[in-house]
Amino acid sequence: MDGQQRRVVTLAVMLGMFLAALDTTVVATALPTIARTLGGLELYPWVVAAYSLTLTAATPVFGGLADRYGRRRVYLFGIAAFLLGSVLCGTAASMPQLVLFRALQGVGGGALLPVAITIVGDLYTLEERARVQGLFSGVWGVASIIGPLVGGFIVDAWSWRWIFYLNLPVGLVALWVVARAYRERPVRAEGSVDAVGAALLVASVVLVLWSLEGVRPQAGPLALGLLLAGTFLWWERRVRRPLLPLGLFANRLVSATSVTGFLVGAALFGSLYYVPLFVQGVQGGAPTEAGVALTPLMLAWSLSSSVGGRLVLRLGFRPVAYGGVLGLAAGFALLTQLGSTSSTGLVWLATALLGTGMGLVVLVTVLSVQNSVAYGERGVATSLTLFFRSIGGAVGVSALGGLLLSRLRAAGVQPEELARLLDPVLRSKGGGPALEALRTHLADGLGAVFVVSLGLSLLALLSVRWLPPGRVSEAQETWAAEAGD
Repeated sequence: MDGQQRRVVTLAVMLGMFLAALDTTVVATALPTIARTLGGLELYPWVVAAYSLTLTAATPVFGGLADRYGRRRVYLFGIAAFLLGSVLCGTAASMPQLVLFRALQGVGGGALLPVAITIVGDLYTLEERARVQGLFSGVWGVASIIGPLVGGFIVDAWSWRWIFYLNLPVGLVALWVVARAYRERPVRAEGSVDAVGAALLVASVVLVLWSLEGVRPQAGPLALGLLLAGTFLWWERRVRRPLLPLGLFANRLVSATSVTGFLVGAALFGSLYYVPLFVQGVQGGAPTEAGVALTPLMLAWSLSSSVGGRLVLRLGFRPVAYGGVLGLAAGFALLTQLGSTSSTGLVWLATALLGTGMGLVVLVTVLSVQNSVAYGERGVATSLTLFFRSIGGAVGVSALGGLLLSRLRAAGVQPEELARLLDPVLRSKGGGPALEALRTHLADGLGAVFVVSLGLSLLALLSVRWLPPGRVSEAQETWAAEAGD
């Protein structure tokens, strides 16, 4: 494949990934309008959750299938499923239909994200990949930033249905380019698909994530999900051609990046939702100010991903990963010190540190894993870095939410009382010492959340130690020697 074809294919797979990333946030600002139009308010959160559940569950499945049947075939299936789901979402006549079609969209997204990153790993050398993967990570950050803004603009200008219809032209261009221009090395799959393994993996992940959707885990679905996960591991050990080769975890780099991804996912995504709550509830900011507080995080994530590729080539994997984890820890440490009178600038600095750290860690985990495995394992290894980060985020949201509630209740505060802090109208009426006490208890609870997130970040320093030391060229020589052994 010549240089021009490679650039065109890269742009096409980036467009597909951009759509999948955008759809995680674009519906957020449209949800009130959607619920008013279709009814079914009780299903309100599931419009977002259905997409996230199926995307996370499908990610390792399609990563494995891309290794067995080729990236091109799986990517085209993913974008076709995503676009079909988009059309059906746009035509949904009820809330249950919309939730079902969003789940189909998530299945497509579960193929687009890992396979797009895997294709980049195939097309470029490590030195080139360090820069291109940084760009891909930056695109993810941009999609997260503009998603709510794009959704609000479309709802105001046209209709919420166009949030889904506008995926079609961009997605069809990406599909056509990849179908026409992308050529990969021949893949010869032997035997049938591990359908039992795929079914067990998807069912276990969906049940575990579903049980963690609230701040209190649901014991029944969680137990059943863990039982199915155990059954999946047992099945993969005995089946001849497993969907997920468990021997991959004997590669210490795969294990280290999986653990690191889980810890930083739990720390960042588990506490991410509480930064706006801190700005609005503790500092008395407006809803707009609460939303803007996360913008430095996304911008810093994009910037550090772009710069991080050059740092990796100059310094190596482990030093950059250490820098990223320490950036996360510094951001959380600063958040633990903030109070009701802290300036907006300090909040922005804290979230910018979080974004900088996450951008570096995400980039290093993907690059190092892709370079440490063979071509036939690159798809599933790449998908695992995304998968464990998502699982960590789900666990973090549930655990830290439970911690906040327990701290509030220990102080005699019921969650519904927080409306007095969050509603500008109620807050403007004053409340004297009672309102100040409520603000103090909320600040204490959020402080505990940020302290735990700080602890999770520091734990990630231990798993990062398993990344190769020294420069990238030295790491490549080590991997080549291990492969020869």
